[in-house]
Amino acid sequence: MYQEERLYQILKVLRKKQSLRKVEIMEMFEISRDTARRDIICLVEEGLALRTHGGIALPKVQIRKGFKERTNQETDLKLKLGRMAAAYIRRNAVCFLDTSTTVESICEFLRDAVTVYSNSIDIVEHLQMNPKINTHLLGGKLHPSNRYLYGEETLNSIKGLHFDICFLGASSITKDGVFTFDGEDAAVKQLVAKHSKLVCVIADSRKFLIQPGFKFCDLEVMDIVLTSTMPPKSIIKALAKANCSLIWDINDGG
Repeated sequence: MYQEERLYQILKVLRKKQSLRKVEIMEMFEISRDTARRDIICLVEEGLALRTHGGIALPKVQIRKGFKERTNQETDLKLKLGRMAAAYIRRNAVCFLDTSTTVESICEFLRDAVTVYSNSIDIVEHLQMNPKINTHLLGGKLHPSNRYLYGEETLNSIKGLHFDICFLGASSITKDGVFTFDGEDAAVKQLVAKHSKLVCVIADSRKFLIQPGFKFCDLEVMDIVLTSTMPPKSIIKALAKANCSLIWDINDGG
């Protein structure tokens, strides 16, 4: 069993029991003490569990770091995902790049003349020196910590636009749909998806473990999911049923 699948199963049990001892994890998956310890460390470092004496417990609240704090996390992985995503953008396409540190990595690989719309200050700043990119920042109310614009003005701007492809970040992907941490962000993502010919969600494999927040689309809405490693089997089956393409083997292209 892949570690990602095992972590997914551990969290499912943890959400029911609220706490788990290391020995329970070892017995449940027939793994060694060292493997169980590595799984526990992984869950704790991702903020998905709290370490206790002899095991882990479910945290009461999941704390999300601000945009700038997240920018320097898993840089190499984000660049690989950004390169994969950029391959789907054809010359002269009209694109939407969502507020996401992973989506922002696409900017590094935009070479042809394209039009980009975004509500992310950081993405627009990243593209401002690229003469080939026709860049548009959507107006709206500023979210200070995550540096994106939202609200009625933003939504009204999107209503008058149509995108060849959009790239959306996600805080969580489950069998029930795709989620984000903020309700305001969810409203923007949902409308962008409705106005896009092709909907691509980019999420590293940890996003299949996190508890859902605000839902912005069903799996059937997505056309492509780009991720870092193979998701849990239940997610693979759900995406196949939704007729959504799943691309996860990034090592060959790295």
